[in-house]
Amino acid sequence: MRTLPLPLFDWKQLTEAERLQYDRELLLSRIQKLRPHAHQRLALEERIRAITLQQIALENALYGEKRP
Repeated sequence: MRTLPLPLFDWKQLTEAERLQYDRELLLSRIQKLRPHAHQRLALEERIRAITLQQIALENALYGEKRP
């Protein structure tokens, strides 16, 4: 069984995960203010998809199969 490293050693990755979540929330609030088919909305939705993929990859690296 693999032991998880102490959170102290993952501070850079944890900080990055928090930053990604913050960026994602900002984009979501911007998207809500736009019309459904606005070009800028589509571009922001694409950025959210990219951030979400980064966030998932980072969480998988941090927690593996054990999710909090």
